Amino acid sequence: MSPLEKKLPFIAAVSVCTVLTTMAIMSAAGLPSIADLNLAQFVLYFFCFFGVSRAYSFLGWLLVLWMSPATITGMKESRNG
Repeated sequence: MSPLEKKLPFIAAVSVCTVLTTMAIMSAAGLPSIADLNLAQFVLYFFCFFGVSRAYSFLGWLLVLWMSPATITGMKESRNG
């Protein structure tokens, strides 16, 4: 886990996006709400949740790398000019 993934704002943004996306995917697949899931459906929800979570975490990491490389690499940006 990168240091970026341990920061609270990053965790919060990824978590909110993950929950909303997972609920939308499960609803589109025709599964009931999380309170009414049986064991097999909960396992599907679990796999979907963590897969989507890792995808959003990676996309967030790439976005931060693109916007501010010094945040990820820990090096100061050189200004030649």
